[in-house]
Amino acid sequence: MSQLLIVNLLTPLIFFLLPLILAEPGPIYACSPPNPVQHFPFSETSLPILHRSRLLVSLLPLPEKLSQLTNSASPIPRLGVPAYEWWSESLHGVSRHGRGFQFNGTFERDGSVVARYASIGSATMFPQVIGSAAAFDEALWHRIAKAIGTEARAMFNAGQGKGMTLWAPNINIYRDPRWGRGQETPGEDPLLTSRYVVAYERGLQGYTFDGRKTQDYLQASACCKHFAAHDLDNWHGTTRYVFDAKEARFSGHIPTSVPKMCARRDKPAQ
Repeated sequence: MSQLLIVNLLTPLIFFLLPLILAEPGPIYACSPPNPVQHFPFSETSLPILHRSRLLVSLLPLPEKLSQLTNSASPIPRLGVPAYEWWSESLHGVSRHGRGFQFNGTFERDGSVVARYASIGSATMFPQVIGSAAAFDEALWHRIAKAIGTEARAMFNAGQGKGMTLWAPNINIYRDPRWGRGQETPGEDPLLTSRYVVAYERGLQGYTFDGRKTQDYLQASACCKHFAAHDLDNWHGTTRYVFDAKEARFSGHIPTSVPKMCARRDKPAQ
């Protein structure tokens, strides 16, 4: 078969596939075209967000409400609502360990991953939190978090994000190295941890260093962890279900100053 004949056979196929290959995915919104849901009141962008949220919830029967109560919230096709993933990690950079971001594919409306295209193949990894906290530099913490939030938003806008909720910062006080996750925390000092929480959340969510809003919407949504409890991860067969360290009664207690700073001063996502 001559080269000319091969070219003639492949040319129509290439022209057919090229738009599919080069088409850049974008963010998935409930009320964006081509969704046929523009007639629903919650799609009216001029209404306050709280009012739109209540309108949307009022349209959900109990089974659909229950489907939204997990970290991997199911899509609601009849209302044009795409799947949403609450679990994404960003303690010191947008991470592959959560389920909300993909570095080797994009998301469909049903939450499935298409591995054929990804314009962003990596994210900036900053030092572990306990290392950054050792700088005692609140402005630095704010700048790091702002960069993380910017990259998370960029990935979402590129279709590589299934949610904008990031499980960070870690507000637990580092009291016992046997926990195994102390590197995620700012350390053992409640005051330093409180200051870190404020700087990080303001930066991640798009606020200025002193807490002023710069836009109508959050850049990303920060989620302090772990307020009530945290698990011992499954590590070589050891899990929270069988491990008993016999700790002192208050060894894992979080000083009240830290959650208060997380919930009040830094204005986290509601």
